[in-house]
Amino acid sequence: MAKDRDNVRIYGDDAGGVWVAPKGTTGPTTLAAPSGTFAEVGWLGEDGIDFDRNEDIAEFKAWQGGTLLRKKVTSQDDTFKFVALEETALTLGLYYKGVEPTTASSVDTFAITNQAVSDERAWVVDMVDDTITKRYVVPSGEITARATVPHKNSDLTMYEFTVTIYGDYSILKTAEA
Repeated sequence: MAKDRDNVRIYGDDAGGVWVAPKGTTGPTTLAAPSGTFAEVGWLGEDGIDFDRNEDIAEFKAWQGGTLLRKKVTSQDDTFKFVALEETALTLGLYYKGVEPTTASSVDTFAITNQAVSDERAWVVDMVDDTITKRYVVPSGEITARATVPHKNSDLTMYEFTVTIYGDYSILKTAEA
């Protein structure tokens, strides 16, 4: 197999992003912009979007000398992480698990609950490098980690999320020439 610089990717073009919709929303099957109930999160942090596959491995060793005989994947989970730079009703609803604002007299009120509730949603994540798009279509994922939100005059207020993917998902990609 020959080396090909055209296969080296630097994702992060303006068209990339994260979209979210209610769980059960049918995700796109093409690379056209997500539509319908999918809402874009907005500007993302400069570190981009990280995908991670975590696997738990069991080791099986022999009594004789503790020799490793086999390893077996006993479970796995996939996650992705992103930082939202825009403070909107959407990002606050993601941070505070599904909270929707009520508006009165030009004031949005977010009623926050401290009860543990599930907030599974459908997700679309686009990575774009010039003419190449790689899209993750996640029918069910839930934010399972949130970072501290800074509120200071020397830094941006950012919302960092880690989404755990439940079940199967798809990757759509621009076809190779």
